Amino acid sequence: MKEKIDFSLIGALLKKQRIETTYPYRKGQFDVIGFLLKLILIGAIISLFAVFFGKFTDMFLKIRQDGVYNFGIRSTELLSVIYSCVIIFMVISGMGEINRQIFAADDVKIFSAMPVGAGSLYIAKLISIYLGQLLISIAVVLTVNITFAVSFAQAASSVNIEAALGASFWIATVLECFLMPLITITIASILALPYNFIKRFLSNKYLVTFIIITAITGVAFYLYSIVLNAVQQMLVGDDLRYFFNEATMNVIGGIAAWLYPARWLVNLMLGNEILVSAIGIAVVLVVCLIVSMAIIRSILRRALQSRMAGAPNFVKKNGSIKPDTNSFFELVKKDFLLIFRTPSYMFSYFSVALIMPLMVYFCMAVGSSIVSRLIGMEFDLELALLLTLLFGALTNIFCATNISRDGQMFYIVKAMPIGHNTVFFSKIFLCMAVTVFSQLASAILLLATGCVNWYSAIFLFIVGTLFSFVNICVATRYDFNHAHFSTEEDGEIKESSNVVSTIIMLGIVASFLVGGGVFLLRITLQFMNMDAHLEWLSYLVSGVAAVVAALLSWLYLTNRLGKKYYEFQGGNI
Repeated sequence: MKEKIDFSLIGALLKKQRIETTYPYRKGQFDVIGFLLKLILIGAIISLFAVFFGKFTDMFLKIRQDGVYNFGIRSTELLSVIYSCVIIFMVISGMGEINRQIFAADDVKIFSAMPVGAGSLYIAKLISIYLGQLLISIAVVLTVNITFAVSFAQAASSVNIEAALGASFWIATVLECFLMPLITITIASILALPYNFIKRFLSNKYLVTFIIITAITGVAFYLYSIVLNAVQQMLVGDDLRYFFNEATMNVIGGIAAWLYPARWLVNLMLGNEILVSAIGIAVVLVVCLIVSMAIIRSILRRALQSRMAGAPNFVKKNGSIKPDTNSFFELVKKDFLLIFRTPSYMFSYFSVALIMPLMVYFCMAVGSSIVSRLIGMEFDLELALLLTLLFGALTNIFCATNISRDGQMFYIVKAMPIGHNTVFFSKIFLCMAVTVFSQLASAILLLATGCVNWYSAIFLFIVGTLFSFVNICVATRYDFNHAHFSTEEDGEIKESSNVVSTIIMLGIVASFLVGGGVFLLRITLQFMNMDAHLEWLSYLVSGVAAVVAALLSWLYLTNRLGKKYYEFQGGNI
């Protein structure tokens, strides 16, 4: 018998999700600092993107083939590539959100014992996900289209071409804000099953997962470096049009011709092949929705089995009991395995720490050229110091969950005959082992590529390690004072809290105060013609700041730590 869709039940399910989403706002659990940081970050990204995308659009539209301007073809190529990237990103994020709300949601287990139809539940979940992606779509589409329209008008005026974007462009822009998340969600719903299958297949293959995650992160930052290089060329005045020669433009045109469904969306905006594009989009939506609805039962059945079965049981060969095990290194091993066997932890700590040297190098290679050309001076040490401290702080963000990620296990360890110093210093030791490796690799890479000399590389390693120690100590103690244990069965922390946001803010502020302060000091002295023999000030100021900060962070960590530890009763949500 075919299942009927209960729209009143869908409304009730959406109301439930709305109440759960707004619950922290009403109960004082709202992450104010995190919310403000997100707004600042989003605003900065949108502003920077608008500036550079506008300049790139102006340049790209003026590229001539056979000596002729063709704004129509250039617009189609550029927007097709941009929106294809956006669609890919939203499909990937949509798959992750479907997996989280269906395969990993606790309410699926509850609904299995209630008269809730699979179709109604699945549609309610998809609507909730669609609304979330709608916000992303509106922000991206409006930013891209408004920036493109302004640059289009400026480029046409500068070359005396009569070309304009009519009212249909803006009507299609509004329509696209709602169409794009609908397309991405329907595609993501089809890919949700294979995505979950791969995720379950890799669930206990930790080394393979680590290699894949690290490789993907490395590729992402390599692409990021390419973007930075293009930004550098635009800022310093190099003309990118020399790169886009006849052969390159033919390749771009050939690729853009197959970038569906993004090309259909672009055609609607630019008034090209409107009927064909509308039919193509409609066909994609209908086919994807039909296929998506056909696999509802399979998805929910797998989700229910996954939630009911719980975590997989691993069989380990019995070994001899070691009577003289060292509790310190056993705790280090426990923390290492907890991180290594949790993909999200593995990515946010081990993979990011491994990639951190490349992040510093990419930004250093581009930033050094920009600074030297725009300011006319070279401050490689100061720039390297700023980047080392900044990325080091961002790498050590995960230490903000040093206590919280233990969950109820923290009470088990607390009940053991193990001193508080052993418990806390084992966490500090693991974090420092990772950060020392990352800082050392970063210093060696900067030295090997000629960005800094040998004694500057040693100095960067020492100062970077000291400030990483500061981040770890402050984050660990602050997390201990505001422990927030997860209620999930696996104890995994899936959402950031005020603690994480606060540590991020403190790390960024400290990086700019020290690294940026030294940078500004050298620039000021240079402009005052006082910098000839005062290079040692950069070493002195940052070195003293690192030592003082390390001592203060150690005092903050150890202050009445034993008394707080044995009186600890927090961690509950």
